[in-house]
Amino acid sequence: MLVRSNLDVLETFRLFKAVDLNVCFLVPTETAMAKSIMDATEENGIEVDGFSGVRNFLVTHGIHNFDIQRQGPESKALVKTKLLANGKVIDTQTSLYRPNTKDGDPRIWIYGLGQHAAPYDLLAITRGNDGGLAVINCSKSDLGDVLNPRNALFRELLSGAVQSVSRDAEELLEKMRGVAARGFINTLRPGDTGVGYTLETLLGIAANSSRSPDYKGIEIKTGRRKSKRSGRTTLLSKTPDWDLSRLKGSKEILYERGKFNEEKNRIQLFHELSATKTNSYGMRLDIEHAQGFLHQVFVDNERPQSDVTWDIPVLQRRLIEKHPETFWITVETSGRSGDADEQFRYSSVEHTRGPDPSVFPFLIEAGVITLDYTITELRPGVAKDQGYLFKIKTPDLSLLFSSVREYSLLDGSIENEP
Repeated sequence: MLVRSNLDVLETFRLFKAVDLNVCFLVPTETAMAKSIMDATEENGIEVDGFSGVRNFLVTHGIHNFDIQRQGPESKALVKTKLLANGKVIDTQTSLYRPNTKDGDPRIWIYGLGQHAAPYDLLAITRGNDGGLAVINCSKSDLGDVLNPRNALFRELLSGAVQSVSRDAEELLEKMRGVAARGFINTLRPGDTGVGYTLETLLGIAANSSRSPDYKGIEIKTGRRKSKRSGRTTLLSKTPDWDLSRLKGSKEILYERGKFNEEKNRIQLFHELSATKTNSYGMRLDIEHAQGFLHQVFVDNERPQSDVTWDIPVLQRRLIEKHPETFWITVETSGRSGDADEQFRYSSVEHTRGPDPSVFPFLIEAGVITLDYTITELRPGVAKDQGYLFKIKTPDLSLLFSSVREYSLLDGSIENEP
């Protein structure tokens, strides 16, 4: 399990994302090393702390799909692999197969791993430049050297190529620079939605309720500078799967978990939920590994009780649908937030491409992605929600996307030129 790694997994992940490398992680236990096999449904295998990381990664990157693989040794797949450890590169293979026993639970093994790893070492798996796998023993490597783009080893083995910017993105960027050149602009709508509505109006984008991206396939997200520095931005909104849930709607959640607000004279539930801690309402997030479910659970002195459930593949598909390419725009403001005389200056863009759905559950487990409930009582017996909002801190966007570039709209510079 990832929590038993002898390295900090999240901080190691940041190092890989800093050079635009998509990876998943593996932490072999003593049992796995002794048996030379890792089982995807056991704690000594690749079901890494609630994140079916390896299986998702292999599918997402077109390397292997266990779901369509037949059982038995004759259907075993061997993938050429470069294993990096102790400053050496070892040419080997990775075995991927489903045995005839145990319902064909997926299994993986990197040949020769026992000679170059110890139990609880942190192994990073990525796609190599040759189309095979590159496996890096992070616990036995100088990652500062391995992940240096100027290093010949990095250029030779790792898939760190920078993607080209699309023509539509270049077009939108030029439009954004034109808007920014106008300086501070009066809001066209009072309230929190004014910052996004004003920009879309200036860009000629008609307001609509569609879930599709805003501009030629590019999603546009705006945020005031003060909130983007320390706050969170919404990735997506998705209601629970009520058929899988014990509670069957927002009203049931509100009346079972909400609290009465004396000032507003109503029951409400506006609260953040995380997988790394239980909030003051006794709620947290929990991932059921084998089934691929995300649960919101209530924790008391007894066993945690599941309230509602999301199907993780559905969330992953929504992420891909929502953010194939996104402009996250930072806005400087003048005047009181939400007032009719508030002014905006659109100052910079964080341009993301290629969401990696395989890391989405991992980032939930790590507490990087959290969930907001926004449920209130309109009148007795009637509840309304403003969405089930999955959010991430803006500085952590680079963990979720394969490519992130920052542009200043005020001077035309690229702030993180690869």
